[in-house]
Amino acid sequence: MSGPKYHFRAAWAAFSGGVVHFVDVILHLGAHRTGTTTLQKYLENNRDNLNGIGTEFWGPNRTRAGLFSGMVKNPANITHEAVLRGERASGLIRMELSRLEISGVKSLIVSEENMIGAMWDNLSVGRLYPDARARLDRFAGAFGFGCKRVAISIRSYDKYWASVYAFMVERGRPMPDIQGMDRLVTQPRRWRDVIREVASVFPAAELVVWPFEGMIGQGDHQLAVLNGGVVPDRMRGRRDWHNASAGCAKLRQVLLDRGDMANAAGLPDDNTRWQPFGDHHIAGFQAQYDEDIAWLRNGADGIATYVENSDSGPAGIHLRPVQTERGHFHDQQESGVG
Repeated sequence: MSGPKYHFRAAWAAFSGGVVHFVDVILHLGAHRTGTTTLQKYLENNRDNLNGIGTEFWGPNRTRAGLFSGMVKNPANITHEAVLRGERASGLIRMELSRLEISGVKSLIVSEENMIGAMWDNLSVGRLYPDARARLDRFAGAFGFGCKRVAISIRSYDKYWASVYAFMVERGRPMPDIQGMDRLVTQPRRWRDVIREVASVFPAAELVVWPFEGMIGQGDHQLAVLNGGVVPDRMRGRRDWHNASAGCAKLRQVLLDRGDMANAAGLPDDNTRWQPFGDHHIAGFQAQYDEDIAWLRNGADGIATYVENSDSGPAGIHLRPVQTERGHFHDQQESGVG
């Protein structure tokens, strides 16, 4: 159940129960292969520091341990049982929010990229998060009333799809074929479509978008954007990287281990980035991404705030240069970090 009636009921229940404030719910939707795992590990490993400023964090350790049971599912495969599990999960989430409110928590950051879809679903239908709206609708009843901010990170299509392919091949999926790669270039969905659908599901929330290329490896800046500029003084693991895309040498070994000698022979035995797309594919992808970025820079039709880099935070949010433990600023080349 979602919409104004649910929102009023949730507000009245909280008020009548003696809750004097609401937790600001902040949803981080990924996307996949845009540094999401690195940010999630960073926040998880600093849970104590976050709690010190009144912020709670739910990442995959929580969302994939039953909390989102029945909710993260392809809408085409939802059964009556899945609907019931989703309703129970939604009720559990609302109960947890009430508990956090009573305990005085100020903000809750929820980071789960599978809320908008799955990488394999994207590849299997040749579309960019084709059912993002339907998937997010299932979370509106649980989070809609308290959702203050929604954030999504995007990435250039040529590197996004290459990273998705590398992730899948490493886990046993077949190497991409030319027909599949052609379909990804010509498929009609863009980041703009995903962003519009997010805004339609959470119209009262502030929607923030940042590019992977401009915020790579800057967990403190990303946290500041998510949490309205409120960040702990001390955070551990700023230099840590997680779930990076496999380079050519690693993918070559994966293929050799499973007996795919022909495809393995086409990969160099070094750690260069694997790019299965041809020059004509890449040119098409880059033109599409340039259009997305131009749309965001021009105001995104008033539905989203674009944070291009660490110098361009939303109004009222100052993003400081992030200093590492050794006293040097991040100067990391773009990688396939996940």
